[in-house]
Amino acid sequence: MIHSMTAFSRHEVKYTWGNVAWEICSLNQRYLDIHIDLPKYLYGLSWVIRKNIKDSIIRGRIECTLHIKINNNCDNNTESLIVNKQLVHDLVLSAKWIKTLTNEGEINPIDILSWPGVITYKQNNLNNMNNVHSELLICFKETLHHLIQNREREGIFLKNKIIERLHLMYAEVNKIRQHIPNVLEYKRKTLLEQMKDVCISSDPIRLEQELLIVAQKIDISEEVDRLIIHIKEMHRILDGNGAVGRRLDFIIQELHREANTLTSKSINSYITQLAISLKILIEQIREQAQNIE
Repeated sequence: MIHSMTAFSRHEVKYTWGNVAWEICSLNQRYLDIHIDLPKYLYGLSWVIRKNIKDSIIRGRIECTLHIKINNNCDNNTESLIVNKQLVHDLVLSAKWIKTLTNEGEINPIDILSWPGVITYKQNNLNNMNNVHSELLICFKETLHHLIQNREREGIFLKNKIIERLHLMYAEVNKIRQHIPNVLEYKRKTLLEQMKDVCISSDPIRLEQELLIVAQKIDISEEVDRLIIHIKEMHRILDGNGAVGRRLDFIIQELHREANTLTSKSINSYITQLAISLKILIEQIREQAQNIE
């Protein structure tokens, strides 16, 4: 199943000890990039959460946030702030002493509070923290499951959009292929007319050789064949499983290259228009493929 890298999931649960809401946001990213936002007293859950995400997701920026509110009737607060009063006292005395020597500066309370060790956090465990952890993880896994489902639904949508454009590309490439003989014949006749205008007589063998060289320079049959091969490869990749985004990126680059060659080699306005249409379709596919894992 192809997954999109862009999705969102939120899951809320009410427990006897409080309310919990997990939010997971998935964004485009070249590699897997995980960001977890938890209260300090729950940092111990980070490694479990990170492992669950890595086991389920291969690519994308994952932003995981926990919103938690403990009931007021709970026996213990989850976390309390502690100020080291003795350290504050010593810092203030030292600052005043320095000021008497230099006669400069003012004591800023915020600077004092920012001093290492002045503020610490005391964690007051809930009645049974193990149960709290288990309930939080169950809620998180449910949120992650919903996120993956959303990524799958978005992946199906992106796949269908890309396939639609691949069909349009195939039709445009076939139009170009059917028109190639007309272009070559037109160019041959044009060159012969030009030769008649400048030459009374010429070597027929040499003339055919020159025509062959010109025909080879403007022939786009190989580019057309490679475009069809790349389109078929795109279909094959889209029918596969797992993370296919990087492979799609590579094929799209090859499609761009062939379309650019078509444009540069074309001597026919009709083929040029078709080549431009191809480039527009390829760019639309690229925009969709950027969201695929």
